[in-house]
Amino acid sequence: MKIAVVNSDQRMQAVYFNLCKTYDTYLINEFTNMDKLTIPDVLVLPMFGPDDKGIMTIKGQQLAIPMSFWASLGDHTKVFCGLPNAFIKELAYDCDFYMEHARLIEQNAVLTAEGTLCLLIDHTAKSIKDCQVDVIGYGTCGKEIVKWLKALEVPTRIVRRVCQGEPDSISIDEWKAEGCGDVIINTAPAKIIDRRLMESWNPSPLIIDIASGALIDEKDAMLCGIQLIKAKALPAIYAWKSAGNIIAETIREELKS
Repeated sequence: MKIAVVNSDQRMQAVYFNLCKTYDTYLINEFTNMDKLTIPDVLVLPMFGPDDKGIMTIKGQQLAIPMSFWASLGDHTKVFCGLPNAFIKELAYDCDFYMEHARLIEQNAVLTAEGTLCLLIDHTAKSIKDCQVDVIGYGTCGKEIVKWLKALEVPTRIVRRVCQGEPDSISIDEWKAEGCGDVIINTAPAKIIDRRLMESWNPSPLIIDIASGALIDEKDAMLCGIQLIKAKALPAIYAWKSAGNIIAETIREELKS
């Protein structure tokens, strides 16, 4: 079985090193001659996969993968991609979206919490135990971050639309009325913080935004004197070896089934 791994970053490089221990595995990178590429039995794509023209972003560079390569991936090729991708779906490949696996989601949340704590420690001017931290959103990542903060005895509030009896929880409307803490960690995939709200805060908080999408305007934050850290893909930055290994192990399990 031949496996090709698209080497978009260090995390995918870790996937490659894990899989090549037991499989005939090769890397696709910015130096690959796509016209001479051996068609793999398994193709492992990074988190977001190709764009709508089949172009991959590898280490900040765009790699134009010929349509002839995509067309050559027949029924015999199993494709793995992180998240649902319109280009892959349109080609009707046998595709497994590894970031939809429950176990990987939970493991990734742990690594995200670790990365968030690193940012919190690096960007606060006092002990984190002396900071009031507000965590917006209580999904998988929000819960894991709150668990770690409370284990470290950091004063923490859960901010969510509808509170369900969690200790130290507050609704978004109540939070907006009361004011924010020293640090805001945004995990919610919705626009909650706008310029008018930011202008009302005194003193200004540190905001760590780990949610996908441009939900907090960077220019507005700067004009309000607020330090905003856009922290996407934390596992790939702070724990790339671990992140790559859990992806590789998920792929191994799927190949066995």
